[in-house]
Amino acid sequence: MPFIALAQTIAAGRVVDAETGNPLENVSVYFNETQIGTKTNLGGRFFIETSNSKAKLVISCVGYHKIILDEIPRQNLKILLKPINNTLKEVVVSDRNGWQKWGSLFTKLLMSDNSHDYYSKKYGGDVVLNPKVISFYFDREENILTASSTEPIWIVNDVLGYLIKVDLDEFIYDIGKERIKYKSTLFFEPTKSSLPLDNIQLTTNSVYQGSLTHFFNSLVKHKLNEEGFGLYTYSEVKNQEKIRVQTLVNKLKYDQLKNKQFAMTINLESLIKDKDSLRYYRKMLAESDYITRKLDTLDVYRLLKKDTLHNLLSLNLKDTIMITYVRHQKSLAMHTDYINIRRDRKEWIKVETLMVLTDGQPLIISDTGNPLSNNWYVNGFMSSKRLVSALPADFDPEVPRVKAKHDALKNHAIFRDERP
Repeated sequence: MPFIALAQTIAAGRVVDAETGNPLENVSVYFNETQIGTKTNLGGRFFIETSNSKAKLVISCVGYHKIILDEIPRQNLKILLKPINNTLKEVVVSDRNGWQKWGSLFTKLLMSDNSHDYYSKKYGGDVVLNPKVISFYFDREENILTASSTEPIWIVNDVLGYLIKVDLDEFIYDIGKERIKYKSTLFFEPTKSSLPLDNIQLTTNSVYQGSLTHFFNSLVKHKLNEEGFGLYTYSEVKNQEKIRVQTLVNKLKYDQLKNKQFAMTINLESLIKDKDSLRYYRKMLAESDYITRKLDTLDVYRLLKKDTLHNLLSLNLKDTIMITYVRHQKSLAMHTDYINIRRDRKEWIKVETLMVLTDGQPLIISDTGNPLSNNWYVNGFMSSKRLVSALPADFDPEVPRVKAKHDALKNHAIFRDERP
């Protein structure tokens, strides 16, 4: 019978200690941001494959420097992992209160602006299962919080039914500018959830609809309009008075933060005692970020170039663009038995995201819809939820979710008992 075979990317080889040459057992080998992963056997050998020709292969082991392969040169790989030399590491004095002081803030910055997005009856807001592996350092002069970890951070997203293993490379939060510099590799493992399957499916649909993953998938398939996306060139006149008030409030907040033991106890009432000033500041902070703005329809496919030789696309944006998306009740109910969804009160709701390239170079995208370069920045709907809305890169919206039979945490209950 005739059939169509999808090209497979196969990685097979052996992982050894770079200094001793001894094979390393139980090393994590996975394709970044996917559900495809394995462990090395007693001889350090592994075999793994995917249909994504541009997937990055990650080799990670506690006590060793992580390796990321953008391309897999051959199947018979020999991976040399270098041990982390603790005596040569830079000595940094971390905060004594560590997780107690910064844990809630770190979780919020990593997951979502709103803790209700990841709160569940089973775990509450304690979704980081092994917080003891995380160290924090707060630079009081620069108002910069840095986090690092000695091994992958385990995060359970009960509302989506995933265990996410975060190999953290960098986490820097500039409190003054309210900017996060974050870099990691991720592995998704489906796990049992305390929620019914329909709830999981509904949340998954809500997360996917209008997300960056949805946008890039629609872009490479030339289905932006069909899927409900709109693109526009964008310009605005900013609300300078709101900016002034926000800057003043931030300064008061950061000055007080230096003397606070717990980072999440600061609120507007504790910063501003005068009732008239407090009322005015609340009013200004509730206003729009801009006074006027101008939108012109953009034909993005005129800016999208295809490299057929390497199966890549490049998107060259000269200015900031706005991406709009219309979220419909029907699309949110896909694969579920729900007819009326209370999540959105209206039958439809329009959301907005701003996108800009940071270095003037094109954004490189694989033909499967994965952005491969890091020279882009988004602000708005697509940026507010971070890891809580992260789905595996190999997620297919046409395939309904199934209830996971395997509890990925059954052998790691000790994590839940070791919270500081």
